[in-house]
Amino acid sequence: MPLPIRDLYTFFVVARAGAMQAAAHELGVTPGAISQRIRSIEDRYGKRLFVRSRDGVSLTASGKALWKEVKSAFAQIETSHNRHIGKDGKTILRISAAPTFAHSFLVSNLASFNEDHPGIRFNIETEDRLADLRSEPIDLAIRHGLGDYAGLRSEWLCAPELIVVGSPALLESQHPVKEPEDCLRFTLLPDETGLDWALWFEAHRVNAVAPSYGTAFKDGFLTVKAASRGQGLALINDIYVREELADGRLVQLLPGSWPTKFAYYAVALPETFDRPAVKAFVKWLCAACAVEQMHQK
Repeated sequence: MPLPIRDLYTFFVVARAGAMQAAAHELGVTPGAISQRIRSIEDRYGKRLFVRSRDGVSLTASGKALWKEVKSAFAQIETSHNRHIGKDGKTILRISAAPTFAHSFLVSNLASFNEDHPGIRFNIETEDRLADLRSEPIDLAIRHGLGDYAGLRSEWLCAPELIVVGSPALLESQHPVKEPEDCLRFTLLPDETGLDWALWFEAHRVNAVAPSYGTAFKDGFLTVKAASRGQGLALINDIYVREELADGRLVQLLPGSWPTKFAYYAVALPETFDRPAVKAFVKWLCAACAVEQMHQK
């Protein structure tokens, strides 16, 4: 016999509200429908659950016993539901993204998604750590890595490339950069690992002896800002500097680029990818990232 979930939830709402009329308003149905559902659940269990009066309803002993058994379950279900549905009726997607990706890509492109999906809105958190998607209220994480996360599913988005950039003012003060070894005449802004420039020089077979390093920033966006202020050359993911290259705050020094080992991935619990809103967003994200990378070529 199927569980009478709708009628049980109606019982829960009526017991919480203490009045049929209030419950009808909350559930968006008529008071008659509420009475019918309560009568159905009482007939099913063979027990009277409410005492009706002019002031509303109150629970019988049987009603109190049932209320005690179902209230925590339905309260938890409501909490889970409200995580994804806002007060305006829109589906809420909670996204965790690296700060630089959120700034350089999401802020610039989400408007096009919102135009096609007006029933979805976002809460975006920016942090470098991988959120615990099993226990934290995060639906989807966007991370730069190998895409291998135990118990989670990853969807490949894009693999940005490393390019050398600098501010026009800084470049005017030095000899032109025509070869990779010419970068050694400048202060170099490292990433948080301190390995990016060393690997880049090694890949180009340059014997980089005692390079001059500037400030290392954990956030790639801060590295971009420092480079645009003339504090040194940056070896940066091309997706991070689209706007700076377009408006002339930064210049790409060498025509070649060096692909990074890692890629960006959309990461979530396997079942989360089956949710319609998540499926629509990931599909859009893959397409938008592909267009973004094509424009960088």
